[in-house]
Parts: sequence; structure tokens; C-alpha cells
Amino acid sequence: MTAEWWMAMAALVLGAVLAVAVIVLAVRHRGLAKRHERTRGQLDAVEHRLDAAQRRLGELPGVDRPRQEIALVLNPVKTRADEVRRALEAMADREGLGSVLVLETEEDDPGTQMAKDALEAGVRLVIAAGGDGTVRTVAEQLTGTDVALGVVPLGTGNLLARNLDLPINDIEECLRIALTGRQRRIDTVDVRFTHEEGEVTRQTFTVIGGAGYDADIMGDTKDELKDVAGWLAYSEAGMRHLRGKRHEVSISLDGGASRRFKVRTVMVANCGMLTGGVELLPEAKLDDGLLDVLVLSPRHALDWARIAAKTVTRHGAKIPVMHTEQAQRVKVEFADPMPSQLDGDATGDIVALDARVQPDSLVVMLVDEKEASVHDDGRSEAAPVPEPAPHI
Repeated sequence: MTAEWWMAMAALVLGAVLAVAVIVLAVRHRGLAKRHERTRGQLDAVEHRLDAAQRRLGELPGVDRPRQEIALVLNPVKTRADEVRRALEAMADREGLGSVLVLETEEDDPGTQMAKDALEAGVRLVIAAGGDGTVRTVAEQLTGTDVALGVVPLGTGNLLARNLDLPINDIEECLRIALTGRQRRIDTVDVRFTHEEGEVTRQTFTVIGGAGYDADIMGDTKDELKDVAGWLAYSEAGMRHLRGKRHEVSISLDGGASRRFKVRTVMVANCGMLTGGVELLPEAKLDDGLLDVLVLSPRHALDWARIAAKTVTRHGAKIPVMHTEQAQRVKVEFADPMPSQLDGDATGDIVALDARVQPDSLVVMLVDEKEASVHDDGRSEAAPVPEPAPHI
């Protein structure tokens, strides 16, 4: 037998050994995963029973349960979620603010029930750590209360964080601002969507809602690309949806007569900064008591180029394919169903929307008004949590 034969046999045996090793490791990994899942389930059950016991203990006469002042609504699947939890607990301990009530979001609930639980627990600050969906749903529940909202951006768009001029990539600084920054009341927007079947849904947003081209982008941006490219992933989806037909809509402002437009998109904004630092509506402010309406009606690539040039250069001259208005209430009816979005999250096809501003309805924590999308008039107060925010 030749040397080549022995080498081939050795390679065959080695390959077989490696294949067996891979199979064994895969089986062991699967077993470990199952055991981990069982253990996690058992721990969750223990935590649930412990929480229930603590609630019952707190309800006993003569027994005072320590009050938690701070809640963290955390999306646990975000890459830096554990870092946020550890950093906040350490800061709260150093500042003598007691234990932190940590509430994790779930796949079918980005933060609604968690924010309700935080309010029921009597906290004075809720920190939303996640993407735009978590921030929006937490803000929705805090609207109309004196409980302050802190934001730790862990998503791709991070729209409210950008408009509050928070340091997007600095978790510890965002937490510091949430705990010891300045309190400011901002507007929110109450919106009712009418869907194809006639169902009406009611939601609250803080940044921007709309229907058409913008919603196509939000609904069709690839998650795997967002993980790699961040907010630039929206550009790829935007290019794919650049070509399309205009749709007929009717728009009414503050109860006035309806006006008809042919549009690619209609947006109702509470503030104007988008991902990548793009300031779409420079005049829009979070606390001006007004909604900014943007109607885009481009017919071809040259029109899109005009819109892009005006947005980037912030040139004051008006262009026919980019129409803006301000109002306190905006009603839009669509001749055909159009995709919708709220604060960057797709919200399904709609045939009408009715948006109303809710002035001074949400307390937020920020560091300074100079770069944030608010009026620089010194109205905020340096009132570290856990003191409740005054109505400014």
C-alpha cells in the first residue's frame, strides 16, 4: 500500500472523528439549551412567587413595603441590555435611590403592560431602554401623569432620543441624565387610525406618524441589515421604494375645509429630526403645542432630488412637491389604503387618520435645551428624580 493510500485513509478517519465530535457537541449543546430553558423557567416561577409574596406582605396591616422610586422597562434581547441593568443598579445604589424595579418587555408587548405595572408600583421615574417601539409605548402610558420618562436608546432609529439631544452611544451618560438631568414637559400626539375593515385604533406617539413612502421604508427595512449597518439600513429600503405612484388624499386642519392632494407620503410630526441627524422639519418643536404636517408629492427622480436638496441645505425657499402646514388637529382621508407608521414602527394599512396634539402632557428627562427640539426659553427645571415634575 502506498503512502498516498495511508494518507487518504488517515484523512477519512480524521473526517469521521470530526463528524462524530460535531454530532456529540450538537447533542450536548441542545441538551444544555433545554436545561437552561428549564432553569430559566424555574427561576421565573420563583421570582413570580417571590413578587406575589412581597405584594401580600405589603398588604398586611402594620407592614411597610419599601417603595421603589425608579423602574426600568428593558428590552432584554438588545445587545447591551445587561449592561444597562447593571449600570443603573450601580448608579441608583450610589445615589441612595434604593432598588430598581426591572420590568422586561416581551415579544408581543414592547412595553405597555410594563409601564402600567411601573405606575401601579408608584415609581416617579420610568426609564425606557430599548428601541423606538419600547420608548413610544412607555411614553404612551406615562402621558398625562407626573411620572418622568428617561430614555436609554438601544434601537436603530432612536428618534425621541435624537430629538432630546441625548448621547446616543453613551449608555452611562443617558442613565445619568435620566437620574439627575433636567425635567421638561413636552407635547404628545393622540392619533386614531381607521383601518380597511372599519376598525379604529387609538395610540399616542411622541415624534412622527405618517402613511405612504415613509411607512413603506419602516415596514420593509431588513432586520439583519439594521444589525450590521444601523440607521443606514433605512436608506437601502428607501431606494427600493423610491419609484411608486402617488395616491389621492384629503387633508383637513383644525376643522377647516378639506383640501385634496396627490401624494407619496403624508407625515404628522411633533418634532423634526430623523435618523442620521436629518432635520426634516426644522420649525417643529416638542413643546410648541402644534403639529407639523408634511406632504410630499414627487412625480419622478428630479422631484426627489429637489426634496433631498432642500432638506440637506435647509433652504427656506418653498418647492411645489414639499408642502408644510401647522395645526393642532389634522384629519387625513386616503382614497386607497396606505401603509402607516408611528415613531418608526409599521402599524398596518389605514384609510384615515385623526391626530390631535396634547400639549405639555409628558415629563421627560434631558440635559440641555440648546440642541434639543424644544424652545430654548429656560422653562425646564433642574429637579433630580425622585422629586415629581412640576407642570411647566
